Amino acid sequence: MNHTTDTAPGLEGSTGHLQLLVTNAKIATDDSLLYNIGVRDGVIVSMTDSTEPHAPADTVLDAEGRWVIPGAIDTHAHINQRAFEYDHIPGLGPDDNFAAESRSALAGGCTTALNYAQFGSPSLLTAYRDGLAAAREQSRMNVLFHGYLMDMKHVEEIPTAVDEGVITFKMFMPYRGEEARNLGGIGSLNHAQMRDAFAAIKRSGAQALVHAEDGDIVDACMHHESARGLDSLAGWERSRPTIAEGDAAWTAMYLAEEADCDVTIVHVSSLEAMRARDAVNYDGATLESCVHYMVLNTESDIGPEGKVAPPLRDPDLAEQITQAVLDGRIDFFGSDHNVWPAATKQDWETSKPGLPGIGLMLPLLLTHLVHERGMSMERLIELTSRNAALRFGLGTKGLVALGMDADLVVLAEGEREIRVGDLHTAVDYSPYAGMTLRGWAHATVCGGAVVFADGEFHNDDFRGEMLNDRFRHDTTDE
Repeated sequence: MNHTTDTAPGLEGSTGHLQLLVTNAKIATDDSLLYNIGVRDGVIVSMTDSTEPHAPADTVLDAEGRWVIPGAIDTHAHINQRAFEYDHIPGLGPDDNFAAESRSALAGGCTTALNYAQFGSPSLLTAYRDGLAAAREQSRMNVLFHGYLMDMKHVEEIPTAVDEGVITFKMFMPYRGEEARNLGGIGSLNHAQMRDAFAAIKRSGAQALVHAEDGDIVDACMHHESARGLDSLAGWERSRPTIAEGDAAWTAMYLAEEADCDVTIVHVSSLEAMRARDAVNYDGATLESCVHYMVLNTESDIGPEGKVAPPLRDPDLAEQITQAVLDGRIDFFGSDHNVWPAATKQDWETSKPGLPGIGLMLPLLLTHLVHERGMSMERLIELTSRNAALRFGLGTKGLVALGMDADLVVLAEGEREIRVGDLHTAVDYSPYAGMTLRGWAHATVCGGAVVFADGEFHNDDFRGEMLNDRFRHDTTDE
């Protein structure tokens, strides 16, 4: 699954003054045992039985017997990929988008975003450096930037980007023409270019990410649906059928295997990508999916606001994807969070594809998989944090254990209706509005700081870690 050494949980004490003490925490299925979790310098340094004496702490957070789990790692976010004509709207501009959306994430129990550098720049390095500077200034959560490869100039920039801390590079397969321009200038590589890109990524010791939809199939199907009058989620789904995902996923994994390059097929929307991985049988391949492919479908009453690529599928396939997740065929989850306002989602032909959801990824997965389908909390932790931490070199995240980063979520249970105004995001709609949650974040700790609790934000001057710094090979000042 990954190449990073795991860290085993431990339960022992540590003397000395603490930055934070989380008391009465449930961390295992045996709810008769509760623990106190001590944090110093952003790291868990003690875990003791809640009945034992504990060291003094600057801040005490009483979990009151609730589950305490690692903060979610969203492997797929597009914070700061803006629609520039709406930059004047608070929270949607270059000076405040990371601030707004990182607050939304923290309110939903997500402490780390694997976020894409802003598409459309002729230089990957410029896009990455600009994004890193904005996140460093604004973000309340941890951020690890993914790079991208949309042309061979970007491929040439891989070695320098790796020196500056980029460890992942995304390739696109479906986007062409007006659709590509509408998304800020996305470019897709052909198969020969992808072959060269996988080889270059491997040489630099990095990993590949692939948006796997075959461009030829999508182009033909999209022309057909447009001629018929594209006017529904079902029509949008027909324009990007599951066979396009299967064909592209097989090709990407085959080319990656030939280069011995680790690859992740992102936002998997169908069983076809899973079948492709079974067929290629490459140990270096992992699959990421998104909660919207399970809890939304082509019969959801959300109109063009539900336009996303790959598309939502029919209800039967959404159920099959849920079952595949329960069967262990998906490795981790991303929200594919986009920050388009509702004004960009008004008609089927020109609406920007992409959904907001970084603050709802963990609550929806808790609700759908744990409370409704009986998944264990241990397995949910693997899907929402630990597997991603191991895959992407963040081995000190994704466990509540000694020596691990103190990114923690205290969970609440009950029933809560999703309302847009409660999501703390600058995006003015949610495709999940009106749904009922059965689990959500009561409190969130990032880097040992309580950043959200009881519906309120705390430590607003806190800034998350820019995780690319962990992978830098040079000494260039930011």
